[in-house]
Order: sequence, then C-alpha cells, then structure tokens
Amino acid sequence: MDDIDALRRAIPDCEQLERTSPDQYSGRARVGIAAIKGTYDGTVTLSDRRELSGLHVSVEAKSGHARIAGEGDITLSDDDGGTRAEYSGDARVIGPLAAVAQRLLPTFSKAQINEFFKRLDAHLYADTAANSTVENKP
Repeated sequence: MDDIDALRRAIPDCEQLERTSPDQYSGRARVGIAAIKGTYDGTVTLSDRRELSGLHVSVEAKSGHARIAGEGDITLSDDDGGTRAEYSGDARVIGPLAAVAQRLLPTFSKAQINEFFKRLDAHLYADTAANSTVENKP
C-alpha cells in the first residue's frame, strides 16, 4: 500500500493520486453510479497498520452534488505460498442524493473493491514475473 504507482493503477478510474503524508493520499477519480455519477476529489487514510497482516482504510470523497465516505479493514494471510487478502467495510452517500444512491452503493462498492484487488494483483504478478529469471539448463 506504499507503492503509489501500483495504487494509481489499481484504483478504478483514478485520474490523479499523490501522497500527502506517510499514511494519507489525495486524489481524483470518476464514479459512475446512477445519481452520484461524476468526478470526486478525496482522501484515503491508512491506519492501524499491522505489518504483513493488514490495515484499516478510510476514504472520503466529494463532488459538486454528493459526498461518499467509507472505511474498511484489509486482512492479509498466508495462502499456500501466496497471500490472501480479505476485506470488510462500509460505505455511505451523504447529501441530497443519498436516498437514491444508498441502495445501489453496496453492489457498486463491492465491484470497485474487487476491481482494485484484481488490478493490484495483476500489477504485483507482472512485477514478480519481470523480476524473475528462468535458468535454462542443458
């Protein structure tokens, strides 16, 4: 979670991302969900870091007509030589469109989180493959 280039590539529709402190990023991303569709500026804060086992993530973002807030825990564990990432969390829409968007948010959030991990995994796998060598024995 400290590799800003990996995070930028992993966050769906991320337009901008910069580190503002060791545990905080600010950025901009497009959100495409019904009434809260638009470009959002926000912050991601990492806390409760547990080396090699997980962390807590808080997200706050706003556009001209809505605000989205969410938080969750990511837990990492060994999985047969690889790493298993599990998450749990909650997201909410705040503002005049909340009633319309809130019922769509759980499905949308889950899809975005799954896409994030899929992209992060692809980035990490590509780095591993690029940094590995195959020895050709006669």
